[in-house]
Amino acid sequence: MRISKALIGAIVFALGIGTVSARLSARASLELPDDVRALFARNCAGCHKGRYPSGNLNLEPANIQAHLDAPSRQVPSLKIIDTAEPEASYLLKKIRREKGIAGKPMPPGKALTEAQARTLQAWIESLGQPWPLEEPLGSPGGGPIAQEPAPAPRPAATEAAPARPFDKPAFWGTQLINLPTTTTIEKREFLLRISHRFLQPVDAGFGNLFGLDGYANVLVSFGYGITNNLSITAGRARLDKEFEFGADWLLAEQGFTARFPFSVALHGGVSLVTAGDDKVKLNAALSLTRQFTRRFSVMVVPAFSTNTNHWAVDPDGTFALGLGTRYMIFEDFSVIAEWTPVLAGYKDVESGWGLGVEKKIGGHVFQFFVTNSLGLAVPQVLPGGDFRLGDFDFRIGFNLFRTF
Repeated sequence: MRISKALIGAIVFALGIGTVSARLSARASLELPDDVRALFARNCAGCHKGRYPSGNLNLEPANIQAHLDAPSRQVPSLKIIDTAEPEASYLLKKIRREKGIAGKPMPPGKALTEAQARTLQAWIESLGQPWPLEEPLGSPGGGPIAQEPAPAPRPAATEAAPARPFDKPAFWGTQLINLPTTTTIEKREFLLRISHRFLQPVDAGFGNLFGLDGYANVLVSFGYGITNNLSITAGRARLDKEFEFGADWLLAEQGFTARFPFSVALHGGVSLVTAGDDKVKLNAALSLTRQFTRRFSVMVVPAFSTNTNHWAVDPDGTFALGLGTRYMIFEDFSVIAEWTPVLAGYKDVESGWGLGVEKKIGGHVFQFFVTNSLGLAVPQVLPGGDFRLGDFDFRIGFNLFRTF
């Protein structure tokens, strides 16, 4: 059977069109060059990541496409990444520390090198150029195509994450002094927590550096985010050499879960005292937080733990109702407070309380406060503290959270 030249030409043309379509469809997603991807990951994504990125701008490599030709929140007349006028890109102005930018230059501290800035600019310039075909395609008659196909539109931005009611979470740390919050570790991230409670009271005087010279109960714990709503932790407190293992599950989030004007997280775990006779303790808590404004949040935490006075012949459990609040005075600098009255079961000298300040810096959250409680593990915290507020006795403590 003889195949006509016209049929052969049609087949060649169809194959050519298919090749063009495949190449153009590849532009539907943005592929970052390795050096550009590494630059964003190393220099930007430390602060601009997660559900609440700094400045509400997520610069993780997977989210860069959403910022092509998108207006900057700080200077709306400029685009974050301007593919038509690369030099006008607000991102370039921020990293070059040019005049006319709002807020601090980026990254804070040490600026990008000139080579890094040129790499970023060259990549932005490449976004506005047509994507040429690798080889000319033949026409049905065997000759060249009369006109080069018009360049495909720039890659469309990825679907934006749903708008959050506030650009700050109700609480930055997974703990507010002692109480668990509704903040969970994000998916595939690690969290290191280091907490100190100094034994001696502040009125120990300058000779003892206001209690800092003495013994301290120290807790070191590690956590991992299985999903954005589910995380696990494991840690050890120096007091009673108590190990603690827990899981945190964000059940509902304010502004995202229908008919829930607040966030809800369930916390469960087990503690093991290894000093002397081993004692097992079971812990459970429910955190409910409400963010009234981007600056003001409150929290209620009913919690229960077994064997809180494990040294007794017949140990008791403790049921307490934690109350906490945060007010952000300056950007990412807040006053924090909590009170945990014991409602039933074993109670120490006085219900626990704490008052202090909190600062968020990049992937760090640092809390510095005074409290009457020496405890750090959940069963140590719920019964309260050994200092009376009426006697004006309290000790110094701090929490440090670092995500990786």
